[in-house]
Amino acid sequence: MQFRPCTIPADWAAAQYALRFSVLEQSWCYGAATAEVTRGKVQPERWLLHRSDGSIVGLVQAFVRRIPSLGRFVRVVRGPLFVPGTQRADRDAALALLRAQYPWRERCLLWWLPELNGGAESEAAMAQLGMRPMMTGYSSIRCDLRPSPDKLRSQLDGKWRNTLKAAEKSALLMETASIAAGSWNDEAFAALLGEHARHRLEQGFGGPDARFYAAYAEAAKVTRPEGEDALLFWAHAGPHQGRVRPLAGILVLRHGQAATYAMGWSNEAGRLVKAHYRLLWQAVLSLRELGVRDFDLGGVDTQRGAGVARFKLGLNGSVFTLAGSYL
Repeated sequence: MQFRPCTIPADWAAAQYALRFSVLEQSWCYGAATAEVTRGKVQPERWLLHRSDGSIVGLVQAFVRRIPSLGRFVRVVRGPLFVPGTQRADRDAALALLRAQYPWRERCLLWWLPELNGGAESEAAMAQLGMRPMMTGYSSIRCDLRPSPDKLRSQLDGKWRNTLKAAEKSALLMETASIAAGSWNDEAFAALLGEHARHRLEQGFGGPDARFYAAYAEAAKVTRPEGEDALLFWAHAGPHQGRVRPLAGILVLRHGQAATYAMGWSNEAGRLVKAHYRLLWQAVLSLRELGVRDFDLGGVDTQRGAGVARFKLGLNGSVFTLAGSYL
């Protein structure tokens, strides 16, 4: 097993496409956006994992902050990722190599959220590396988009499907924009970012802020890594004084054969007509047409965000919980 540094977006994209399921935090644009919002203080270090015969095993992106006289603080979020069929021995070897890449003896503090399902086996694997659990696992919902649209619709929770049917009768106009397709709409994106920033401040929730998403979109425009994209879905009632004012919108970020629900917003008018149901369903159909196989709904927290959790659970995807964060 070998770690090889990756500095070419096309090489990263090829490895990402080889994965059965990729994650947002391991995408090229996520790394570029992190460097931008931290003004270069945090830099992505990207590694491709190869067997001795040269075949690809997976990839991992680490976020490194160098602190003068103290050393390095390294975060690995939801990595490494492995190609389908990777044997446990290869997986364990890759985990050990990653741990050795950032050792204590070189004054390197590694904070690691591995892409391993919670359970005794994962806990044992991390303990074998000398890593101690610090936080409980991240939970989310993964939707398989490979079935036909009719099948996907039939799999929806009955109440969710009925609400969608009612929402589809509204007179709202639905729009879609994509950086990769050349149809991006800066005005609608700016409006969504502004509302996201306001809502984030009012509700006090964490996660990436508006600056990060703006940096991600800029990275997608400039670098244009194959298979990575920002897609915007929004609803409005038509032009008002020459401008389109969104009533609701969602941002979805694509990474290889997977995509992640990044953020959403709706005003009172949008909530009355259940605009988010139509927007999320439109995102499912659009992603499927693009060849996306898996849709991560961007986290679920039944304690602090019960309403949002119920909305996401209505798609009847597979709920998963990772092993947690380790130090």
